[in-house]
Amino acid sequence: MITLYGAPGSVFVRKPRILLHEKKVPFIVDPINLYRYVHEEFKQASPLTKIPVLRDDSFTLADSSAICAYLDKKYPTPSFYPQDPQAYAKALWFEEYADTVLFQAIAPCYYQTVLVPLYHGREPDTTQIDQALTQRLPAVATYLETQLVGNLYFIADQFTIADVAIVSMFMNMHFSGFPIDACRWPNLAAYLKAHFQRASFHGCIKEIERELNKIAPPAAPYQYPDIPN
Repeated sequence: MITLYGAPGSVFVRKPRILLHEKKVPFIVDPINLYRYVHEEFKQASPLTKIPVLRDDSFTLADSSAICAYLDKKYPTPSFYPQDPQAYAKALWFEEYADTVLFQAIAPCYYQTVLVPLYHGREPDTTQIDQALTQRLPAVATYLETQLVGNLYFIADQFTIADVAIVSMFMNMHFSGFPIDACRWPNLAAYLKAHFQRASFHGCIKEIERELNKIAPPAAPYQYPDIPN
């Protein structure tokens, strides 16, 4: 069975989790806490000591994008990479945009709201959250808004790695309790609302909530927002 090494809250672990759910491939998640202890097997599989890492029998692979590409080759149905060269290239572009620009824009919200109290036992730095919401997020959300134009997917009418990467990243906003402003970005808000109800994302959200609450002090589990209907 496939094993994913990765912290429950990691956004980059979510990408291969979603693909595995969509492809109905059994897998387990071996939680890695990079703040405390990393076992030797993980270090050997991930030279940069980053998550996620995939183990498939004796084969190991690091990096979420590489893992997703491997999974799509090994389990090609359904495929998350378009056959058309231009659509394929755009899907990779949106995946990279999500992993870099989008991640950097909204990471402070999730880190400060969820991970700082959970792993470090400190109060969130609201200044960093405010900066992310007012200075970083708007430009990124506006760009994505213009790329959707009322569509349910970023690449024509196909659910691709672009959607997996973007929705996985916006799950950080859900966990943090900061929904996208539907008045300002109606296309993006409708897109996220629809995909948060998709079985793979909905199930992943609930799995992550349970995993994170195992880390939280028993007397004070984190109260996550409801998934929008």
